[in-house]
Amino acid sequence: MRALITGNAGFIARNLVKSFENLGHEIISLDDSNVTRLLKTGEACVHRNPFDVWGWHLKNLKIDVVIHNAAVVGTDVVALNPNEATLTNVVGSYNLAMASKIAHIPICYMGTTVIYDTVKYQKNQITERSVIRPTTLYGTQKLAGEHVVTSHAKDWLVMRPLFAYGGVGDMNSLIAKTIYACLNDQDDLDMFLNPCNTKDYLHVEDFCDAVAAACDQGLWGNDYNVAAETPHVTQAIVEMIGEVTSLPVSKIIKWHPETDYLGNHMLSSRKFRRAIGWKPKISLMEGIQSVYHSISDASADYDPLVHLTKAKEKGIDLTQYYNSVLE
Repeated sequence: MRALITGNAGFIARNLVKSFENLGHEIISLDDSNVTRLLKTGEACVHRNPFDVWGWHLKNLKIDVVIHNAAVVGTDVVALNPNEATLTNVVGSYNLAMASKIAHIPICYMGTTVIYDTVKYQKNQITERSVIRPTTLYGTQKLAGEHVVTSHAKDWLVMRPLFAYGGVGDMNSLIAKTIYACLNDQDDLDMFLNPCNTKDYLHVEDFCDAVAAACDQGLWGNDYNVAAETPHVTQAIVEMIGEVTSLPVSKIIKWHPETDYLGNHMLSSRKFRRAIGWKPKISLMEGIQSVYHSISDASADYDPLVHLTKAKEKGIDLTQYYNSVLE
């Protein structure tokens, strides 16, 4: 297949390229001169270029599948950029869904499990049939994007990762943020989690391999939740990071337990495992070690704390964007 991945500069997209190429597929970059030369705005923006332009490009480049990964991700990031986030996450999804219909090709949408009513599932795994009720603007936007794709595209696939983490490029996970903060001599790291609740981290390479395999086998018309299914108490994960890296991560974290709207967010991948026989390859300990080496060697351009810093500089209290479900 010839696949076009939106958001190609992002964390997940860079790993998606490797996963698709490992299966023998060709990735067409949004930086391709055939794309940038003719886009009306001069940039490969999913919401500023109309769907007919995107549709023309998909046909002209003989694309076989669109992997719609472009999104403004994270509760804090959306809080800082609500207008741009809405345009990207909703209007952008509409444009790509319509464009894929024009080109008569399928589209794979990168969803999120924060669309579910996680408060209801503090002791049980979330499945694809669980109650949907996002409690943040980010979750609401991603749910809207998902509905747009499934209602407007010719053929579609929705893949929802649970806490995908990795090395350089990871802007959201507890793992990347704490390791980066320690390596850069930060002594006060806000963490919008309850250390007593459970988290189930999935390495980004495992998630991307799952997406590539699902597209490779043509599982269109389905939605799948993808998780490692190896949950740990959050505080235990922090202790694991300290053990693997020998960094004083526990000492620098300032927990905000009242903001942990996800709670014990445990996810079942049973539907996907049954469909394709998938299972993760990378254990959490192995993943943490890989992240540590990646961030240790990172250039100055990588900073997963940039949004936290901007919020503090603007005097924005990010806790107000997390705890509405607990009020």
